[in-house]
Amino acid sequence: MNAIALSTSVSTALVQIPRFVPLSILHVTSPKGPHPFLISLPSRKDNLIYCYVFVPPKPVDLDGNGDQERKETGEWRVPVVLDFHGGGFIMGSPLEQAPYASMMSRELGAVVISVSYRIGPFHQFPAAIHDAEDVLSAILDTSGVSKAGKVLREEIQRYYSIVRDGALEKKKKEPLAPHLEHVKTITLDPTRLAISGFSAGGNIALNMAISVPPCPELGMSTTFGPRSRTNDPAHADTMSPIMPENRRATILDDPFESWPSLLPPAQAQPRMLPLLLFYPSLDARLLPHERPMKPLPNALRPDDHHKQKPKAPGLFSIMGPTYLPRKLRPHPRASPGLNDPMHIHKNAAILLVLPEKDTLAVQSDVWVDKMNNNDWNGPVRFGDGRSGDWDGRQGGQAGSDNVPSSQNGGMEVWHAPGCRHGWTQFPDTFVPQHERSERELVFARTLDFVRDNWKKELQVEKQQLGNQIQELRRLSIPGEDE
Repeated sequence: MNAIALSTSVSTALVQIPRFVPLSILHVTSPKGPHPFLISLPSRKDNLIYCYVFVPPKPVDLDGNGDQERKETGEWRVPVVLDFHGGGFIMGSPLEQAPYASMMSRELGAVVISVSYRIGPFHQFPAAIHDAEDVLSAILDTSGVSKAGKVLREEIQRYYSIVRDGALEKKKKEPLAPHLEHVKTITLDPTRLAISGFSAGGNIALNMAISVPPCPELGMSTTFGPRSRTNDPAHADTMSPIMPENRRATILDDPFESWPSLLPPAQAQPRMLPLLLFYPSLDARLLPHERPMKPLPNALRPDDHHKQKPKAPGLFSIMGPTYLPRKLRPHPRASPGLNDPMHIHKNAAILLVLPEKDTLAVQSDVWVDKMNNNDWNGPVRFGDGRSGDWDGRQGGQAGSDNVPSSQNGGMEVWHAPGCRHGWTQFPDTFVPQHERSERELVFARTLDFVRDNWKKELQVEKQQLGNQIQELRRLSIPGEDE
């Protein structure tokens, strides 16, 4: 084995370590629970998507009359949070999401599904997006007509039945949660759906809410095989040359065709869709070491024009291209921040969380300006002590009280001064006090943001109600049927 191959093998082993941590570690990292169980969800091309599913310990009523309805029907209609971890598309695991996912499940009474999507170096773009779409499609399949939709609902029901039966057997010794006495069925309610993502996961979460029009202006072919528009040798390096042929099964859809969101159309969505983006990757055209830290005025320090010195490539710059080759970085699915805001789902209500010490800060500022200029407005929290700053509930007299447009769900921006990229997911041992305090504040706002938006009922065109799976166009993957 030569030095390059050895180095690649070592790097690959290191970035995959988080995915082999046992679930028992969650009793330490997430002691309050609930703890997840694992579902292997069938996907396209006979792939399996591993999903960590957190079932809430009890219902949390948002409208005040749910308990009576559950007693009468014996059914618990439970909200859903679809979550994506970070890791630059080369590492990371849903296990690092457990404290957040457990909190969301516990406090919102929601089933939280954290997706172990495919990453590099074993898979390539857009594998992660395909996995996310297939899980979302299973959630939206209210009748379970698809194999994935059926498996998802059967496995959640099976888990709930096991928990319930065990609790009923022990009720003489231990207090029984009231709902377990009369609720036999647990049903996913995608009318109360939230999608969240951290870093690379924020990129995926935003992807779920956008519809990409045809992109012939990319000037390249991104498909191979019999359906390719070209076999031009100039495009031979579009997919990584180090990727063995048998691992190139996931390839990009034809850029000359549109790529719509799987979400129901806005007029058929009865509630707002909270879209929770924590320091998302919005523009993949520059590798991490190439990103400027402060070439533009920062929202928190507008007079600071200092530019940092160039940095040497790190692990994410070296390994990142194994998932996303250079020629595909400008694709609007790889860089969702390049999309025209008009293509974002109108019922999405966006909460954007931006730490100050982040190489993604500049592209985030650019995207916020772009969104604001297209009527995606909302309150802004600076958090730097300025007079009248918005705190998530009160204030907003410091230039942060933009009124959301009636044309869309609006966008809140939460700046986190002095915080690093990923600070919300770091264990407490590695987080200084100011970051811990900031995390408590932003998670409290996150919960309120979701509750508030789930309570907003929208006017729905009745003819478009029903099982939305009938309206979802399954993506046509080149070579899928060959």
